[in-house]
Amino acid sequence: MTLPTCEQALASAREGSPFSNGTEGYAWMENNCERCVHDAATRRDDWANGCPLILVALLGKTPAEWLRKDHAHMGDQYTCIYFRDEDDGGPGEPTPIPDPPGQEGLFPRDEFERPCLMFADTAPRLAERETAGAL
Repeated sequence: MTLPTCEQALASAREGSPFSNGTEGYAWMENNCERCVHDAATRRDDWANGCPLILVALLGKTPAEWLRKDHAHMGDQYTCIYFRDEDDGGPGEPTPIPDPPGQEGLFPRDEFERPCLMFADTAPRLAERETAGAL
């Protein structure tokens, strides 16, 4: 599953800004975009290869790839289906389980297709920040 281009993301985006002010936007991006592998290029000042979903949000539309969540917590309003933490490690896509050695398969195996990406919840990160701020 690859990121959409900016044009594709803009075409499928919902009308309306995803955040009511800059503070909400920065809080959400700190919890998500600043840890995501898809926006790592931007952190290295390679602006042309950054995440196109952020650009769509900055243009005043809500990307369809951002699923709306609880608005009670700042920085936890949406879940991005493309989010992948830099600390996840491992291959980018899962690989199919190989056939056991010395055993023939009854049916040919299709290529593995993942219907959607799992996401990492940002709640533990929020709890760590709230605890650190209380000290």
